[in-house]
Amino acid sequence: MRKTLIGASGAVFALLVFPTMALACTKPTAPAVVDRNTLTFEQRNAMTAEIDAYIAAMNVYLACLERSDTIARAEAEQIIKTWEAPVDDLQIVQ
Repeated sequence: MRKTLIGASGAVFALLVFPTMALACTKPTAPAVVDRNTLTFEQRNAMTAEIDAYIAAMNVYLACLERSDTIARAEAEQIIKTWEAPVDDLQIVQ
């Protein structure tokens, strides 16, 4: 059984709010998987290698999305902080 890195919880946020950042992450193309019973031993080994390479590439892609999400959140927080800063300094005079 293969394990993959899944947990790009805020990746959708990054894709919607900061699409140019998400473009830096290149999604790998999934290999065409066929019924392994129709393959020779060598073809099965080649397919296994292809799938392993795909999983490794997908893990890199998901990690990239998570980094993009972290960067996007930091940028959004900085914008909010900058926007709200004058309000914090405002003194109401009656």
